[in-house]
Amino acid sequence: MYPQALRYSLDDTTTLSDIREWKTFDIDTAELSSRMLDNNINVAIDWEPIFHYKFHLIKSKPYIIYYTWNLSLLDSNILWIVWPRKKTFYSDKVLSKLLETASNYNLVTISGMAEWVDLLCHSLSIKNNIPTIAVLWWWLRRYLNKSERNIISSIVQHGWLVISEFKLNFQPTNYSFPQRNRIIAWLSDILFLPQAWLNSWSLITVDFAIDMSRSVYWVADNIFAAESAWLNQYIADKKINLVSDFDKFLSSHFIHKSTASKISTSNIILSENEKKILTAISDNWEIWLDKLCTISDIPSQELFSLLTMLEINSLIYQSSPGIYKIL
Repeated sequence: MYPQALRYSLDDTTTLSDIREWKTFDIDTAELSSRMLDNNINVAIDWEPIFHYKFHLIKSKPYIIYYTWNLSLLDSNILWIVWPRKKTFYSDKVLSKLLETASNYNLVTISGMAEWVDLLCHSLSIKNNIPTIAVLWWWLRRYLNKSERNIISSIVQHGWLVISEFKLNFQPTNYSFPQRNRIIAWLSDILFLPQAWLNSWSLITVDFAIDMSRSVYWVADNIFAAESAWLNQYIADKKINLVSDFDKFLSSHFIHKSTASKISTSNIILSENEKKILTAISDNWEIWLDKLCTISDIPSQELFSLLTMLEINSLIYQSSPGIYKIL
């Protein structure tokens, strides 16, 4: 574990631009290193290969990410679930049905471990055995003293993913919510938001996702409710999409597990690299060539040849140039 990252975590005066320059250290990092190792907390710095390519895409990108367990989940197609912190019977019902249906698809959920629906997203993902990513707005170690620790512990026990960009002594502020959300937005592919009150963080999040060309989805709500007025206007303006059938919605963006399983029963004899390519594509609704190059780790010339053969054998196709799907 890089001592620069540990020093950065302990010293509130240290800036990100300092971390490449340190030659000596006047802060003892041994205790923190021991605590992080005991709790399976790791560090990824932007110049390391383990620092996922999606982090490099983030506007005002983080230079250090604290995480526990499986960073490779970021290679999957990711469904972001956002909701106001106000808990309602309707929100429970919708989210329960959505994630029950989602258990039939190859996807990963992501949310922010905030009260009510964020926590419900993670707990229902665990219940339905859907891999889930929690992005925190406080430092990762702090969960040991919070009521949410049981959910995070369960995510960790499943070998999924919890991440944060915040220092050891960081105290959450109103600004840490949008700071966290910018990370989630860049990591995710689809945003699902059934309700949002005017001037809420959820509405700000929707605008942010739209600006980033992320697809945003909503389910119908009480037409007399105040929160419905602006959402209906967004639908009229074709900024967000209405969901009336969860299966139809999910199948438009994610691979059904029954489809993915057909790959393993194919009569065509596949090489190990061909299997690796098919697995990478089947784990996503669609995948760009540059992402496939990154996660498959196959030399580009060989990758192009294998993709061509897989297309000839009618196992995959290009929905658009450079975008691959399972046939």
